[in-house]
Amino acid sequence: MPSAKPRANASLGLEVWAIGSWDELIGLRSQLAAAGRLIEVGDPSVLVGPDAGRYRQYIRVHVRTSEGAR
Repeated sequence: MPSAKPRANASLGLEVWAIGSWDELIGLRSQLAAAGRLIEVGDPSVLVGPDAGRYRQYIRVHVRTSEGAR
């Protein structure tokens, strides 16, 4: 059971499947890195068919949360 007491320096683990242009993926990785720590960054996959020209990438990140945030 989670503690009701807020912890300083708490973090939230996120797993993201990002889909977008190459530049959008670079921007997202930069924003996530600024918010926390990138744990795993998969190789971008080129999409085909209706999504041709876009990429899909797996990103796992720990994001810092403010003290007492829920």
